[in-house]
Amino acid sequence: MRIRFVLSHAGSRLYGEIREGMVAQALARLGHDVAIYRMSGEPAMRTESFGGLVPVSYFPVANDGAPWPQLVSPALIGQLAAEPPDIVLFKGIGYDIVPLALDLLAPTTRVGLILGGIAVDPILARVDFVLAESEDQIAAIHAALGRPLPCRPLAKYIDWAAADAAHAAAEEPLYELVNVGKFEPRKNQIGLRPFFDRHRLAMIGEGETFEAVAAAAAGQPQVHLLGLLENAEVLRVLARSRLMVHSSIWEGVPRTILESLACGTPAIAFGFAVQDRFAGTDAVRLVPRDGLEAAVEALLADSVGLRALRKEARRYALARHGPHRLAEAAGDILALAAAG
Repeated sequence: MRIRFVLSHAGSRLYGEIREGMVAQALARLGHDVAIYRMSGEPAMRTESFGGLVPVSYFPVANDGAPWPQLVSPALIGQLAAEPPDIVLFKGIGYDIVPLALDLLAPTTRVGLILGGIAVDPILARVDFVLAESEDQIAAIHAALGRPLPCRPLAKYIDWAAADAAHAAAEEPLYELVNVGKFEPRKNQIGLRPFFDRHRLAMIGEGETFEAVAAAAAGQPQVHLLGLLENAEVLRVLARSRLMVHSSIWEGVPRTILESLACGTPAIAFGFAVQDRFAGTDAVRLVPRDGLEAAVEALLADSVGLRALRKEARRYALARHGPHRLAEAAGDILALAAAG
C-alpha cells in the first residue's frame, strides 16, 4: 500500500517527529510504499532519507511569513492528489493544510490523525481513525463526537540506548530536582521558585522566559541553569536527579516525563495540565495546583520510597513506551485503517 505521513507543522528537518520516522520505517519493512511529507520555508522541494528506508520530502510554503498554523503548500497538496495514497496520516490538528488536503484526497484514501496536545477539533468528523497520546484523549474524542471512532494510543519515541546508558552510569544523585523544557509561559518554570533556596535544582532549556527565571534565581547557587543540551546529555542529567518536577500548566503527554522515567527518575506534575493519568504506576505523581510544593517535599523526605520508585519508573516506561511499541504501531495503523 501507498502510505503517506504529513507533518502539519512546517520545519526543515525531523526533530520531534523521530517517532513518526520510526513508525514509517516499520511500515516500509513490511513492504509498503511509505514517505513523509513536510512543509518548509525553503524555496524549492528537497528530499532526504530517514534511515535509508523512508524518503522525507520538504515542500515550499506559498505564504511564508504567515502564522505557523496558517502555512500551506500547494506543492505538497498537489503531490497527494497526483499520487493518491491508500492511507494518509496527518500529525497535528488545527493547521490549515489539513482540511485543504482532505478536500483533494481520493474518496478511497483512509485518513488518520496523530494527535499532539490538542485532541478535539471539528476535523475529527472527517477522519477514519486516530492515534492518540493517551486513553484520556481517546475518551475525550469519543465524548466530543458522540460516536465510536477507531483509536489507539501511540507510544512516544525515547532514545532507549542513551537512556539505558545514562541509567547504568548514574552515580549518586547530582541534583535533587530537575526540570526540562522550553522556557515559555505555559511551561511555568517560574513556578519552581519556592525550591530555589532549598534544593539543588537543574533546569534545562532556553526560551522567552529564561531571563526572568534567571533573574529570580540570582544569588541562589543551588539553581543550575544548564541551557540547551543534546538529548544524550539531558538523559544523563535526568538519571542523576532524584525527582523530575514538570511545572507546565498545559500539555498533551510530555515526552520529558517519560524520558525521565526511562532514566529511572520519578516525576511529579500538575494533574490538570497533562492529558494522561499514568494509570498503573506510582512513579508519576499528579497533584493539584496548590499541591506541588508539599508533594515535592514529601517525596524528597522519603529517601527509601523514592529509591524504590526508580525501578518502577523504568518498568513503566519500558512497558508503555519501549522500542517494541513503535514497531507494533505499524500493525495498529493497518488494523485501524481497515476498521475505520
